[in-house]
Amino acid sequence: MRRRMAAVLWTPCFLLAACEPRRVVEHIPTPPERLVCEGVPAERPAIPPERALPSGGLDTASVRAREAVVGGYLLEIERRLHGCAVNAQWRREFEEGLARE
Repeated sequence: MRRRMAAVLWTPCFLLAACEPRRVVEHIPTPPERLVCEGVPAERPAIPPERALPSGGLDTASVRAREAVVGGYLLEIERRLHGCAVNAQWRREFEEGLARE
């Protein structure tokens, strides 16, 4: 008897809760250009050999040529990592904005 009475008393509460408008949450996709994260280039550049001078030192031009190749490679890696970081920051801000809405 008590269980039946409790069920009768709780029924209006459930009915009222069921009548409230439902909030529909839609998936908002991240734009594809923000999902791009390029990795480190697969192939390393070929570094030209050092040229030794007859006096026993190194040719400065050959050293500068090697530095230019290595520097260009490092700049390419930095460019790619910067793009990844910018996209990740944008996505964090995008998702924070969704949580506030």
